[in-house]
Amino acid sequence: MPMMKKTWLVMAFVLLLPMVGAAQDEASLNQLRQAATEGNAEAQLEIGILYEFGYNMPKNDVTALAWYLRAADQGNVLAVARRDQLKSKMKPEEIEAAEKMSAGLVPNKPQKAEAPAAAPAAPPPMPPEPAKEAAPSTP
Repeated sequence: MPMMKKTWLVMAFVLLLPMVGAAQDEASLNQLRQAATEGNAEAQLEIGILYEFGYNMPKNDVTALAWYLRAADQGNVLAVARRDQLKSKMKPEEIEAAEKMSAGLVPNKPQKAEAPAAAPAAPPPMPPEPAKEAAPSTP
């Protein structure tokens, strides 16, 4: 009987392990997506790879290219290579769709607030008027 208990425990562990792994994968994926949407080029590249090859998400070349475009715009060399390779296999309308999608993937960062216009300079102070001499009184 003790052997049977061990077997059940091992089976239960083996059956529950993928669920724990999936939860960790989901958390990691959420963190990766958050970093990508905040503008992290490495995370954008990783998201593109996940979509291109269908790891933990549906295979989707248009979405993959959109993420590669974001990372490539920031100078990520590997993203440039993945972008170019993927574009060579895609139809023009797919590339156009990816370009449009890419623009909306990362929220626009707030524009730098322009410094308020300087108030017009006050005119220089006028020199004081010379004191008028009192006129002599006439008798």
